[in-house]
Amino acid sequence: MARQPKQVHIFLYRQRNGHYEYAVFQRSDMPCCWQGVCGGAEGSETLEEAARRELMEEAGITELLPLYRQENMHYLQADIFSEKARAIWGKEVVVVPQYYFAMPYDGEIILSEEHTTVRWLPYDEAYNLVYFTEQKTALYELNEKLLHGLM
Repeated sequence: MARQPKQVHIFLYRQRNGHYEYAVFQRSDMPCCWQGVCGGAEGSETLEEAARRELMEEAGITELLPLYRQENMHYLQADIFSEKARAIWGKEVVVVPQYYFAMPYDGEIILSEEHTTVRWLPYDEAYNLVYFTEQKTALYELNEKLLHGLM
């Protein structure tokens, strides 16, 4: 069996006028879906290496800023991925773990073809726009940690 695939999801955040804002990206292949930066670990990448590579590929971020691993994680159904990926993983892989990270960032975002738009929003607006429930939970965790000085 091939190595267990892993997914990473990163929320960018910044502070403006004493309030936190979060970057949410609109997927080009699924316009109703707004989320953070996400993708799969490749080869022997660590989760942190995968997160930094995805930030570079999808948002043009190359700075080595702090990357905070969140407690929240969940599993994705393998059947949401391409047949090619599932063939590489083997039929034994039925769920794929997704790990969450947060990174403070206040620079320019250069979108890849995977996204059509990025918006910096206050928590309530970002939370309401994020499509997947599990990602909403990760955004909630991040916001609560920031508000309580835990990051």
